[in-house]
Amino acid sequence: MGDKIRLNIVLTSTALIILFFFVFVLPPDENASEFENRNMEQFPALTFESYLSGEFFKLFESYLLDNTAMRTSWLTFGHIAEMSYGLRLPGGGAMVDFGGADLGVGLVPDEPDDVIPFSAFAPWLSEVQVRTTGMVSETFSVDVNFHEEAVFYLRYTENRELAARYAEVLNSFRAAIRDDVRMFSLISPIKVEFMGERYRAVNSSQLGTINFIGELLDDGIIQVDAHSILDAHSEEYIFFRLDHHWTALGAYYAYLAFAEAAGIDPITIENYTEHAIEGFIGSLAVGTRNRTVLENPDTIYFYTLDDGTEFSIDMFVIPTELSALSYRVFLGGDRAIYSFTTSNLNGRTLVVVKDSFANALIPWIAPHYEMIVVIDPRQFFGSVTQILEYLENVDLLFVNYIPATTMSDLIEQIYNAR
Repeated sequence: MGDKIRLNIVLTSTALIILFFFVFVLPPDENASEFENRNMEQFPALTFESYLSGEFFKLFESYLLDNTAMRTSWLTFGHIAEMSYGLRLPGGGAMVDFGGADLGVGLVPDEPDDVIPFSAFAPWLSEVQVRTTGMVSETFSVDVNFHEEAVFYLRYTENRELAARYAEVLNSFRAAIRDDVRMFSLISPIKVEFMGERYRAVNSSQLGTINFIGELLDDGIIQVDAHSILDAHSEEYIFFRLDHHWTALGAYYAYLAFAEAAGIDPITIENYTEHAIEGFIGSLAVGTRNRTVLENPDTIYFYTLDDGTEFSIDMFVIPTELSALSYRVFLGGDRAIYSFTTSNLNGRTLVVVKDSFANALIPWIAPHYEMIVVIDPRQFFGSVTQILEYLENVDLLFVNYIPATTMSDLIEQIYNAR
């Protein structure tokens, strides 16, 4: 018994030393934020209240996990291990739970994994090549690398209580802003809604949630029906296969829905020049190192308007290395708040309170306004209503993907930005 106790002490001490080495000696993984597409937890402030409530220790634990050396390598190993454990359903997708976060992912269909490192693929390490196909014709945004074994999806499970809170938060904005400010709500569906009958049985109806929220919204909030037009074009390349976002084409159809709701004459896609970048491994697949996935990446399309409209910032930010290619192509990614102007001097301003789905949408809407203010409540600590007080002829647009209506923290962040 004594030998076992001593062995346990030695093993525990060794584990603590290894943990101390990785957390406090080695530098944090610089690639973690890019890999997970989020900000890493910062060291929490220690106060008397946070110490007594236990909140400090909770945040400190998150800080340690986020700032561990080689975090991306550990996550990749974990993904591989999960896939190797046989977490599979007969005739269904391989389900992966990303550490209890809001990403539930399925690989379609269920096939054996062939895990290899990224370095085996020269295209992944090459320079970005932007292919310009010219003015858009009837055929556009083609998934040239489609492969049925390289399709991932984000699960959706409705939470009526939180959905009602989401509607309540939007209503609180409507009550707080001036009557002359037009307010819009656009809830972005996600891909699994349009993947067919097989997936409806294991996912909640997104249209049902959207309608439920719509019934609770104040009559002064104009609802943008992006779901119907996306459903009508569900056979097109409107969502990435390996990322949870919609493509620029999916965002274009949502723009058409917004234009109808806002009484705007849309600039149709035939007025744009199409550009393509192949080699995009999105947020849902970047950790798999799966041969089929890496050999069949997504294509990022983006569109430039050639009617003379000018913008004070770059609508599209192209990295030099393919290894850095991400959804950040659209507007350069997420920031707490920024604004830009256009050469359309009509005196109109658009304020967008959004998650990252709006990044591919804003370039379509921007030509209709003189100034656009973009606010991400996940990082913003100011007041939207105070900003609106300094603006005239303003529209306020809320854009969130539908899983946001199941995330209590995000909903409260939106409320706190009021």
